[in-house]
Amino acid sequence: MSDYEKSLGHWIKRFYLLTTQAMESELTKYGLGRTQWYILYHIAEVGTLAQRELQTILNVESATLTPLVAALVKKGWVIQYPSVSDRRSKVLELTKEGVSHFSSIPNPIINIRSKAMAGLDTVQIENARKVIEQAVKNLEK
Repeated sequence: MSDYEKSLGHWIKRFYLLTTQAMESELTKYGLGRTQWYILYHIAEVGTLAQRELQTILNVESATLTPLVAALVKKGWVIQYPSVSDRRSKVLELTKEGVSHFSSIPNPIINIRSKAMAGLDTVQIENARKVIEQAVKNLEK
């Protein structure tokens, strides 16, 4: 095993890529990509969400988010309207069809996590999470 293959970064990247592929695979049959699912998820969590806030949550540029939201609006799952407090800002909300469609989709994170963490106990999983969390905090400083 090479030094690269022994690095934590290598395994984090592999985990990210494989979970991303698994999510895309699971969501395709529901007419969604993973970022669109995350958009629906975050809107469903709060009811209405400012598009700028969603952009911050997802850590994406406006140029990335805008066409994703437009596709969800076109499918009839999201409505987008100007904010009452700032007409330049847009607010997102799920339509009745969006709520129904989103609630019919099994949460891909739970399914993938279950598969990925098979054979690991809760202490191992929590220790791994703590290590990665601290590494992220160190890099954010």
